[in-house]
Amino acid sequence: MTTPVKRITMSKPFCALAGVGPYALAKAGEVYEDMAVRGRRLVSKMSREAAQEFEETAHELEDLSRSARQAQDRQAQERQAQERERETAGQTAGRARAAASRA
Repeated sequence: MTTPVKRITMSKPFCALAGVGPYALAKAGEVYEDMAVRGRRLVSKMSREAAQEFEETAHELEDLSRSARQAQDRQAQERQAQERERETAGQTAGRARAAASRA
């Protein structure tokens, strides 16, 4: 996709004072257009790379979040198992005391 070259037109008095002829103006227009095309390509490339990096980071964060949730679930299950063990131990000790008091 090429955009038409924009001709830079300056007044004749300005060109005469600056010592700039029509060839120099045309060349400046070409250089400007070339730099603009290069700039657009660079911005496009950097935008693509930034989007790709953002996507990779999002996947990494999803993995970390999933791992953290799994760790929390495991800890909750362990706590519940410990509580059940304590309840069972407490009931067993209570039964032993009750049996000892009856004897």
